[in-house]
Amino acid sequence: MKISETQIQLIGSILGEDPARDLPLKNLTSFRIGGPADVVGFPKDAETLARLLKFARQEHIRYFVLGSGTNVLFHDEGFRGLIISPLRVKKLDVQTNKCHEAHIVAQCGTSLPMVVARSCRLGFTGLEPLWGIPGSIGGSIACNAGANGLSVGDFIEEVEIINRDGEIISLKKGSFSYGYRFCNLPRQSVVLQTCFKLMRSDPYQIHARLENFRSVRRSTQPHGFPSAGCVFKNPARDLSAGALIEKLGFKAMRCGGAEVSSVHANFIVNRNKAKASNVLELIDHITETAYKREGISLELEIRIVNPRENYV
Repeated sequence: MKISETQIQLIGSILGEDPARDLPLKNLTSFRIGGPADVVGFPKDAETLARLLKFARQEHIRYFVLGSGTNVLFHDEGFRGLIISPLRVKKLDVQTNKCHEAHIVAQCGTSLPMVVARSCRLGFTGLEPLWGIPGSIGGSIACNAGANGLSVGDFIEEVEIINRDGEIISLKKGSFSYGYRFCNLPRQSVVLQTCFKLMRSDPYQIHARLENFRSVRRSTQPHGFPSAGCVFKNPARDLSAGALIEKLGFKAMRCGGAEVSSVHANFIVNRNKAKASNVLELIDHITETAYKREGISLELEIRIVNPRENYV
């Protein structure tokens, strides 16, 4: 159902400003791919975000919550509905005590790289392996982003969510589960903020660890072209998706402006004004070949958002 003019005006009254119309989603994603969204709203704080979510659900408006857009592929048609971007909801607070512990409290719009950098600079260890992972805190928790055998879920002490009724509730560690690229939060909930628990350590050791992970990431992942990070989940602990895709001969394969990276085969890069259809064709070809030749069913790590799918 198309958003009515009355609904758009009411969205504006909740936001305190006019929402954007027909905004190209390529401007909001790291892939730099995607057609226009009917309406895009940028809530200014947690209360506004909760009110907007509640309104969209009550009005049966098709919506999608989009953070930094670093692991998302929108279709060339865009999105028929409301995009809610919480990037302005980004307070970051560091709380310390005499027990050499720190609690890093970050709202959903805060970037994960900022949290990693701040904690390391203050001498608190744990998040160094996550250096270089782009994205916002909200999206990082929702998909349990990780690298080098660790994930954000390993450091969570508490999560605040906005539930399906628009209420803000807190979930303590142990009241929800997480695993490889998933976090089992209540259905239709949206992450509002989280609290990470870290320990103080020697600043020189933290710096050395950080430099090591920086070096590895820079030497093994592509730079210079837009992408959405790893496209597929690793099919097994001892088999990476990148190694499998390279073995199947897809490295550097192109479709239109999209290319399977010559540096890391689990990345598809936007080399030259790629369309979503180019990326989807490569994904389909890789998926079909992996199953036919190796009997492996690859699962997507990126999120493909269909123009008219209902995410309510």
